[in-house]
Amino acid sequence: MDGLGGYSSLVSESFEPDEFDDIAAKGGPVGVHRAPRPWWTRVVVPLLAFLLAGALAYVVASYFWSRDVADSGAGATPSATATATATPSPSASASETASPSVTPSPSPTLEIDYEAPVGVQNGAGIQGLAAKQQAILLNAGFTKVTATNLTGTKPTANVVVYAKDDQAATAQAVAKELGISAVEQGSTPAGIEVLVKLVTDPAA
Repeated sequence: MDGLGGYSSLVSESFEPDEFDDIAAKGGPVGVHRAPRPWWTRVVVPLLAFLLAGALAYVVASYFWSRDVADSGAGATPSATATATATPSPSASASETASPSVTPSPSPTLEIDYEAPVGVQNGAGIQGLAAKQQAILLNAGFTKVTATNLTGTKPTANVVVYAKDDQAATAQAVAKELGISAVEQGSTPAGIEVLVKLVTDPAA
């Protein structure tokens, strides 16, 4: 024991006093254990760690939340612009409604009436001229062609006259067959719808 006491005395003289020496001086237990810590030290450290972690999480969440809001606002702007652009103005809609495009109906095509009564009058003083033109028209398909002499006022040139609007195409066909360029609407003798007045030979 004296050896241990001397060793203890030697150790205490070689090192600075610490908390173990203080406990020994106060009559407490001697050993390698430190003094027990107060109870509040075991609560404060976890509490501080929890508060710091909560604060950090709040800061991170706020940052990403602000980023999401900014991105959503930027993405909504083009959509609104596109909607506004695609919506026609009221004035344009009213103009289109008030002025609809009207497609004109095509005029009916008149057909040649080969059974229409056609008269050929000779006023040229050439024997058989009316009969000659009558034969030409019969060969072209016209079925009711008569040849007579022209009396009364003579035209200045050969002409084909038709009485009704619906015989215009027939008169044009007669004039084409006989080589006459003048075609007009006018009065014709009873029973005749297309009249040929000759003052010269069309073939001359």
